[in-house]
Amino acid sequence: MSSAEDEPNRYEQPLPAERELLSERRRSRQGWPWRRLLRGRVRPLLAAGLAGVLLGAGGMAWQVQAGPFAPDEVCWDALSREDLAPIFREPQDVKAVEAPVLHGQRSMDGPTGNCQLTNSDGNAWALTVRVHRLSERAGDDGKWADEFLSARLTPLGGGLLGMASDSRAWLAIPDGCLGRPGNLDGPTVVDIAQGSWITDMEPRTKERDAMARMVVKLVNKVSADLDCTGTIADPVERLPKAARYTRSEEPDALCGIKGLTLGRKHKPAQYPMITDGHGPVRTCDRDVTNSQPTQRLMTVEDPRLAKIFTRMALDEGDRVRSAAGVGGLGPNLGVFRARCQTGETAFLVRNNERETSANLRALFPRYVEAEAARLGCGPLKLKLPARSG
Repeated sequence: MSSAEDEPNRYEQPLPAERELLSERRRSRQGWPWRRLLRGRVRPLLAAGLAGVLLGAGGMAWQVQAGPFAPDEVCWDALSREDLAPIFREPQDVKAVEAPVLHGQRSMDGPTGNCQLTNSDGNAWALTVRVHRLSERAGDDGKWADEFLSARLTPLGGGLLGMASDSRAWLAIPDGCLGRPGNLDGPTVVDIAQGSWITDMEPRTKERDAMARMVVKLVNKVSADLDCTGTIADPVERLPKAARYTRSEEPDALCGIKGLTLGRKHKPAQYPMITDGHGPVRTCDRDVTNSQPTQRLMTVEDPRLAKIFTRMALDEGDRVRSAAGVGGLGPNLGVFRARCQTGETAFLVRNNERETSANLRALFPRYVEAEAARLGCGPLKLKLPARSG
C-alpha cells in the first residue's frame, strides 16, 4: 500500500472547528442565484413546499427535483444529466429526491445524506446515493460488505480507497478532509447502488466506468462543501477491464492462491470471480445468489476498512488462537485479524452451503496462513477450537 505522502489525491485542509448544513453554508457565500433563475432553473411550487418538510426522527429535510424546470445537476449539484446517460435511457427525465448532507452538531456520526434518482426505466434502474460513516454498529460488516466488497467491483487505484462495478460504487472521503475515524469506525464514504444486486451476469465495463466517474464527482462535491481543498481526478483511464469469472482455476490453487486446496475428494462446483487489480480488498466469490455468494474468501488489506470487522473477529463463533492476532470460527464463517506490514488486516472465509462446516474448517486456516504470507505478516499458525460434539 502507498504511504500517505505518496497518495496523489491527498487532501491537506485541516478539519474546521464547526460545521453547518452544507447547502445553506454555500448558498450564504454565493448570494442570490440570479443567473440560475435566468436560465430557467426555478423549482416547481410543489418542490418548494416539500423542501421544508421534516421527515423522520432525525428531522431530515428532503428536496424534490422534478418536472420541466428541474435543474441540470442533481445530488447536491454534483451530477449532470450527461453523467446519468450511461445508466438511464432518458436522463433528462430523471427525478431526484435529496436529503441535504448534514455534519457537525446536526449529525452524530459524521456527514450523512441521501439522494434517490428514478425515472420511467423503473425501480430496477433507480440509483441511491448515500453519504455515511462505515461502522459495524450499522451492520456494514454484513450486507454492505456483501455488496460493496464483492469481487465484481474493481479497485479505483491511484491511492484511492474505493471500488466500482456496473451496479455498485463507493469511495472514501480522504482522511485529510475529515480526520481519522475512531478505533471501531471505518471511513466516511459516498456509495451508489443501482437497483437490486446483479448475480450471474458478467460485469459490464461501460456501466462500471460511469459509476466510477459519478462516485468521484460526488466525493469532490461533498468535500468541497466541507471546505476541503484538492480534487480527485477521473479514475477511469487507469482501470482494468471489469472482472470476469475465472475458468482456468487449478485444483491446487483455489482462488488463484498457490497451494490452497480442499483436498483430492473435494473441489468447488462453480468457477470463481476474483477482484481484478490491487486495492483495499481482494475477494474471491463463487455462485452469487441475491447479495451473498455461496462461498467467499476475502482479505481486507486496508486498515481503515478492516476496522469494521473488529467486533466480528472478537465475537464470531469459537476462539481461533494465534500469537499474531484474534479470530473466531463458526458453522459457516471464519474471521481473523492480524497486524501486517500495511497495518491491521482482516481475513474472512464464508460457506453458505449446507453441510460445509468440514470444508470451512479445512479451508479457513490454510487461506489465512497463505494470505498472511503474501502480505508479509506471516508465518501465521492458527490453532482451531475443538470440534463440537
